[in-house]
Amino acid sequence: MKKIIVILSIIVFFIVVSIIYSCNPFLDERSTNLNVLDSTDIIKASTAGEVTKSGSTYTGKVDGTTVYTGSRFFDACNACINNMDSGTLTIKNSGESGAGTGAVYGIKPKSNMVLDFSGTTVTCNGDAYIVPVQADNKTNITVKNITVTGTPRYAFWFRTCSNVTFENITINTTSGLGIRVDDSKGGWSTNLKIQGTINIQKCGAMGIETYGVDGFTIGNVTANNTGECGVLLNKSKNGSVGTVTGSNNCNGGGYATFRVANSNGPNVTCTKVYSRNSGRGFFSVSGSNGTTVGTVDIANATSHGIFLEDASNTKVNGGTVSGCNPNVQHVRCSSVSTKVNGNTYTANDGKW
Repeated sequence: MKKIIVILSIIVFFIVVSIIYSCNPFLDERSTNLNVLDSTDIIKASTAGEVTKSGSTYTGKVDGTTVYTGSRFFDACNACINNMDSGTLTIKNSGESGAGTGAVYGIKPKSNMVLDFSGTTVTCNGDAYIVPVQADNKTNITVKNITVTGTPRYAFWFRTCSNVTFENITINTTSGLGIRVDDSKGGWSTNLKIQGTINIQKCGAMGIETYGVDGFTIGNVTANNTGECGVLLNKSKNGSVGTVTGSNNCNGGGYATFRVANSNGPNVTCTKVYSRNSGRGFFSVSGSNGTTVGTVDIANATSHGIFLEDASNTKVNGGTVSGCNPNVQHVRCSSVSTKVNGNTYTANDGKW
């Protein structure tokens, strides 16, 4: 009798399961094969791209597959990028921009990419719209180990981007601006890092310029022979700059080795400003607030050594200024302090 009851129980169990399965609208044939994904469910893994040059021919490969062969350096790089979802593109040979297109023309990384130029040089020899590396509304991009020469519009131009890193950058150009990161594509750029060896030997305008960046870490920067500032921060906040070393930054003009402007700040620090033979050494202007410079060594500026104009909550905590015209001036300031040459100047207006 017990065996009959057990057998009947098993039969009833399977009948109930069958009824539940047949009546459940959420179960279909895919439920019996949950490990099978169609192509739209698959997320591609990071890929590896490579650009090489032999003679006058550039070759672009992604994961070993050739995606470009031709005479255009930027096109080879972009062909690789277009065949990558993320990952590292390694550029193994120097190259030239070649002729422009009448619009901004450059290498354009996607989000989540590293461009490693492996110590090579990009020479800009096209029209006025050449930008070796340019990105809009992207995130998580690193550009490293590159030298830019020639006549670019900008060496690097990133607009409304986040989590961008520039590492080991050399710029030696006869026109244009070096690194510019701004907010011109719909919102602030955020979390900018400029690190490693940053050597701006010459450029036509600013060595480094931000406009609308929230959160930045800029390491030590050497910027010589710039037509305008060595480093300029506009409307940028919550960040730090290491030592800015500059000479001949806008000599004879009004720009400075280190300048903050256009409501820059608050919460901005700079470790040191070393300036020689520039227009100005340190300049805070146009409503900027909340900048602290640790120390300065400024000499022989053709205009001010330190000039605080319409600045607030701004401090220079030590150092020397000599041979400038004048060494220090405050105009329409509030809550400022300039401590140099053994003196501390806190007046809202004055010249020393």
